[in-house]
Amino acid sequence: MNRSILLLLLLPLLCAGCKKEETTKTPSVDISVREIALAHAAGRAEVALHWAYAEWELQIPEGEFLSDFTFKQGGSVSHAGTTRIHFNYAENNTGEERQQELIFKNRTTGVEQLVRISQLPKPPLVLALNTAVKYQTITGFGGMLNPAIWLGDNQLTEEEVERLYGQDGLGFKMMRMMIYANPSDWNRDLAIAKKAQSLGARIFASPWTPPAHMKSSKQQAGGNGGYLLPEYYQEYVEHLNAFVDYMTANGVTIEAVSIQNEPDWDPEYDACVWNPEQILAFMKDYAQGIKVKVIAAEAVNFKKIYTDPVLNDPIAVQNLDIVGTHLYGGGIGDYPLARQHGKEIWMTEHLHNNNSADDWSWENALMLGEEIYGCMNANFNAYIWWYLKRHYSVLGDGLYGTTAGEMLSRGFIMSHYAKYTTGRQRIAVEKMEDNGLFFVTAYEGEDDITLVVQNSSNNEVRAVQFDLPQEVTRAEAIETTESSKMANKSVVLTEDKNAVVLHVNAKSIVSIKLTK
Repeated sequence: MNRSILLLLLLPLLCAGCKKEETTKTPSVDISVREIALAHAAGRAEVALHWAYAEWELQIPEGEFLSDFTFKQGGSVSHAGTTRIHFNYAENNTGEERQQELIFKNRTTGVEQLVRISQLPKPPLVLALNTAVKYQTITGFGGMLNPAIWLGDNQLTEEEVERLYGQDGLGFKMMRMMIYANPSDWNRDLAIAKKAQSLGARIFASPWTPPAHMKSSKQQAGGNGGYLLPEYYQEYVEHLNAFVDYMTANGVTIEAVSIQNEPDWDPEYDACVWNPEQILAFMKDYAQGIKVKVIAAEAVNFKKIYTDPVLNDPIAVQNLDIVGTHLYGGGIGDYPLARQHGKEIWMTEHLHNNNSADDWSWENALMLGEEIYGCMNANFNAYIWWYLKRHYSVLGDGLYGTTAGEMLSRGFIMSHYAKYTTGRQRIAVEKMEDNGLFFVTAYEGEDDITLVVQNSSNNEVRAVQFDLPQEVTRAEAIETTESSKMANKSVVLTEDKNAVVLHVNAKSIVSIKLTK
């Protein structure tokens, strides 16, 4: 037979064999690995997909920590290949291992394969408390008694004072009151001061102005540069003592008096200006006659030019007990000269307000917490807010969406410090990172160690471990967030009782008490 004819007869059979061989190839989709372990830090990973004569698709659960997949479907029924799928993963800052599942489906056969991806928890931020390194002792926290002479219809009630200073209240221990220029007005705040003192409040007072006849302007109001005339320095001492005596006779003990509220400010309301030289002269030659502790200089912010001369004078320094300051325009900072002479540092007035509903927002309350942290870190002994009852304060007054007498968020922030630091001595927190969003201070009492921890970041939770200088018997914690106030919070005491671990929620403040 002719070879050409034979080839023509065999060709259909050969082609039929080829066609039969193609139809026997099995469509498949295979994953290189079924489990992937990721580190806690954010990064990028891949999974290899081997496919043959099949199409595939990737199914991803919504709202998880994996994202930006380079391919979500592919393959072909006519050939084979390998696809490397890259994807991103977010940082795991929850303190717990987390998992996400990926489902690869063979669209040709319907078979599904599961890949389980796990991510390690972020290691705890490990901080150490060191009781061998000690700083200031905390005198206390509180606010200004709303003066009846200015806010007569917005005065504190005795019930509200209970909420601030009572056994079940915010833990406040300090109250500031105004020394009116006219002694006939001194009885106007007496009842509230007496109530606060009955609940354990330590009361001190500040004058806005001496009586008008003692001033160069002969006016009680400011805005005119009026200052205390030197020839009235002794009479001014007697004026301050008369206030102390009046309060004592009526059952209120005044612990300290300031020589002047904001001597560097001359507003149109009651005021009196002093320069550093005048303060030095008064403190050196007359302040020793004041019956109680003396505070100077309560400047608008921490202007040390008003107190450096006093601290550097061997006579005047003996007559100064407390360095007072306000924080308008800043001023938080350590004052080694004051500490060198054993003087306490009190922040006696500050407020933040925009006269809007924002004044009592949680964000503004967190700002207050950060400010108190700054004062504690700068070795301040006391922190006193402005009026206790205002929309920008601790209790609402009915303005800008507040309810009169309701507890505002700032009150709870202050309570964390008032309850857990008062009467204790601040100690060192070692290995502390400075990220501007996480704030920790620690304190030692006679039978406990306490911490105040604030997380101002948007991270949901953060694992923190505190290594302790000694074994403790019990650990408890209280947490405040925008939606929950002073609530019990879980804190874990390690088996050896030498460390505690907790998660700190976003935008929260936590106080921890460790019983020795």
